[in-house]
Amino acid sequence: MAVTVLAILFLIMIGFIALIGYKTIIKGGPAKEELNVEKCSICRNRFEKNLLMLRQIGDYKLLYFCKECVMKLYADLGLKN
Repeated sequence: MAVTVLAILFLIMIGFIALIGYKTIIKGGPAKEELNVEKCSICRNRFEKNLLMLRQIGDYKLLYFCKECVMKLYADLGLKN
């Protein structure tokens, strides 16, 4: 009798976990606005990809830089020379 009750509770728990997973998959996924947004590699602020400069290091590493950070680096370079 106890084994039957435990088996029923286990099946109910599995069903509940499956339902939660299904709702998460249906509701989840990044919004379209999030797909076009990246962080600047220096200041870590979020910008649209079309406002960022993209540099690739090696075969896989992509770095994004915002205009403000590029201008600050350019100014620092001018001060050194």
